[in-house]
Amino acid sequence: MIKQWLAVVLGWMAAVCMTTDAWSYPEYVAPTEAYGCTSCHNDNFGNGFKPGVLAAFEQGGLAGLKAFLHPAAPKDTKPVIRAINSKWDITVGETPLVIPIKVYDAEKDSFALHGSAPAGYTLSSVYTDSVSKLPTIDFRWAPTAAQANKLYLLSVYAKETGSGRTLSSAAVKTVIQVWPARTSATKNVNQFMLQSAQWKDGKLILAGRLVFKSNLSSAQRAAALASLTMSIKSSDGYTLHSPVKLAPQANNSWYKSITLINTDDEDDEEDDEQKPPCAVKLEYEGLKVARTVSLASAEDECED
Repeated sequence: MIKQWLAVVLGWMAAVCMTTDAWSYPEYVAPTEAYGCTSCHNDNFGNGFKPGVLAAFEQGGLAGLKAFLHPAAPKDTKPVIRAINSKWDITVGETPLVIPIKVYDAEKDSFALHGSAPAGYTLSSVYTDSVSKLPTIDFRWAPTAAQANKLYLLSVYAKETGSGRTLSSAAVKTVIQVWPARTSATKNVNQFMLQSAQWKDGKLILAGRLVFKSNLSSAQRAAALASLTMSIKSSDGYTLHSPVKLAPQANNSWYKSITLINTDDEDDEEDDEQKPPCAVKLEYEGLKVARTVSLASAEDECED
């Protein structure tokens, strides 16, 4: 009699999670592929529900509950390299060129950079960029004299390195122009950059960045700005404007709106109509840069 009573009690305890609530019917187990009572309940006695169970059933029925109990593996997405400038300039013997390669990955997977680059480059370790907060690797290059007066292509893509991760980003490409060592008598300027060149409303709009050597005092920088000028020429070396002085902002950026000098030899009605150059070459204290001019209007025509 005692054995029979114990069997009844144990059988009742095993069935508690299926009888204490309408949600605990045994027919729910098969379609939801539950592992047992504790798939949905806090214990084997059907006491309470685990977070999200009720909402999953209310929103999707048995199918919704099954999806909740067996979530799909997180989808892996491709890493993405943030855009970089399409053109860079570097002068032999000056501060090495540094191009930050910033990589975004939704799953924050680890990655490695691959691609092609000019001989002699190095890559930094991965670090977090202070502005974008993205993992970043610096491409660093100091060309030799033998590499001067040439254009080099940098093509790079990011490939995931985590376990089971194989996706790669699209390649990002840029052109690097190497200029020969400067022969200027003075070297106050560390970096001279042209970031954009645009033809708009009959004017040449130039914008860039100017960085003086770190050991110069404020007075020395001011004296250099007062004496140095920037020459502006077309891609074939024709002077587009008389040399101008630069007045960089606190962040070292500079901006110039240039009205070109008259380029026509004949004295006719077209003399007053300035036409855009296809590209420009600038020089500042012996440092050179070159850029294609972006045309603001489809009606403009390049003549270089």
